[in-house]
Amino acid sequence: MAHDGDRGRGASRTWLAGMLALVALVAASGGGAVRAQTAAEPGRVTAVDANTAATMDCPKLMGLNLLGLPGAPTSLLSAKVVPATADFPQTWNRGFAPEYCDVTAYVQPQVQFELRLPTHTWNGRYLQTGCGGFCGAIDIEQCADALAGNFAVAAQNMGHVGNGERDPINEPIWGSDPALRIDYGDRSTHVVAIAAKAIIQAYYGGRPAYAYFRGCSTGGREGLSEATKHPEDFDGIIAGDPALPGTAGTISGLWSARLEVTRDGKETFSIAKLRSLHAAVIAACPGLDGLTDGDPDPRDCKFDPASVACPPGQDRDDCLTAAQVDAARQLYDGPRDSHGRRLFPGYMVKGTELGWRSPPFGTLSDAYVKYLAFAQNPPAGYSMWDVDLERDLPATEATAALYDPVAPHAAPDLAAFHARSGKLLVYHGWADGMSSLETLDFHARVVARDGGPEAVDKWFRVFMVAGMAHCRGGGVADKFDALTAMVDWVEKGQAPDRLLASQVANGVVVRTHPIYPYPIIARYRGTGDPADAANWSPAPPPHPHDDAIDWVWAPPK
Repeated sequence: MAHDGDRGRGASRTWLAGMLALVALVAASGGGAVRAQTAAEPGRVTAVDANTAATMDCPKLMGLNLLGLPGAPTSLLSAKVVPATADFPQTWNRGFAPEYCDVTAYVQPQVQFELRLPTHTWNGRYLQTGCGGFCGAIDIEQCADALAGNFAVAAQNMGHVGNGERDPINEPIWGSDPALRIDYGDRSTHVVAIAAKAIIQAYYGGRPAYAYFRGCSTGGREGLSEATKHPEDFDGIIAGDPALPGTAGTISGLWSARLEVTRDGKETFSIAKLRSLHAAVIAACPGLDGLTDGDPDPRDCKFDPASVACPPGQDRDDCLTAAQVDAARQLYDGPRDSHGRRLFPGYMVKGTELGWRSPPFGTLSDAYVKYLAFAQNPPAGYSMWDVDLERDLPATEATAALYDPVAPHAAPDLAAFHARSGKLLVYHGWADGMSSLETLDFHARVVARDGGPEAVDKWFRVFMVAGMAHCRGGGVADKFDALTAMVDWVEKGQAPDRLLASQVANGVVVRTHPIYPYPIIARYRGTGDPADAANWSPAPPPHPHDDAIDWVWAPPK
């Protein structure tokens, strides 16, 4: 069976050739910041940072008729003023929330969204946030920091009602409706952008000067879909840990879940065993934890789980049984068919061990194959154990094309987004159980298609976060301000050459760490506190990789 050496060669060799040169470009500007106006965006452009006030009373928005809005027939449900507060909750920060007009509405048939509009202090910008899991809920609080900065902000439910990602047994029974599948794909994100901009223009008498999108997981997938399918919607897109249903849902999530849990629901690895395995990996490969110096690229880690095998006949928390060693090896290698071909552009890299428990990814994959993976939903009682990936994968290609940013056997096409001077910032945790290698494969395809690493680096950058799990967590520096970096990139032409990440414990910053544009890594200078980002510098990767992976749905060479 083939291993890591079978990654795709060919067009992406230019990426390898340009890696060292890219280190020198880390401080280069990102190109022009002029935003193109399209026929779909008529009217006056609002000035930025001018404390723009509304031109009408908030409740009067209820008289706005958007039923004929092209492509996005919209009905407003409520519009009310919410007083300013100095005690506005945020996940890891606290800030001031200005007085705002709170609007709830829906786009036909049932794409519900909430829009918050500063009444007197609008900065001329619009931010739309993405969702998580199967969505079904409006998580507007993800915009708290942007609202505190006087953005107009919006969030939506992706076209259906559910429990969001908070309910581990949430199943997408709405997936039986073809129209709701389309909304979950890319329509809901697009039509909310249209509707929100129309409401903003009516409220302030001018359209946003700039529009931004930010999301992680499903929201990261939304961001990539917007860049590829609706490039006119946003000037800057921040996409974190993109979770693609067609590939992560049907293939990698299902594959890994069936190795991490038995048919009778028992976990393959106990928490104690996973902690021991992870500690052994970090000891063998410094840098993967995002806390110590070393090479943070897990593909260069040669750790073999057999090195922590239990003695014959023993089963302890600090070692793996023979069956567990075999399961770990398969997880590290990733899904393949009977001919050894990769079924997915990635695998569980070293350092992901703490996420090797079936929930939530196994639960999501099981629900996905029941309600979303096939054109016709399977009968009651069907589960992830009934899927034969080699036999059934072709039957999922149509739905994968509906949900994922790129259809099977196709390459990402960001030419229109680039032509509008759009900027794309993608980040991904190396320790994410939803393979970070799929993100690097996406980036490599864009690099090969759009002029090589130096050209693409001016408008599309990837930041890999050592030790970070899915979107957050891992006990590392996992909190960073990508929004300010994006605004500076879009509006000032200042490409982000570094993100300053913080590790926060009990509300206190205990560590800072720099994150550089991939493939550049952070290298400790050898003196000073390693918990201080000032003591780290950018460095080229010691072992450059060809990120374009050869797999069954890869585009033709």
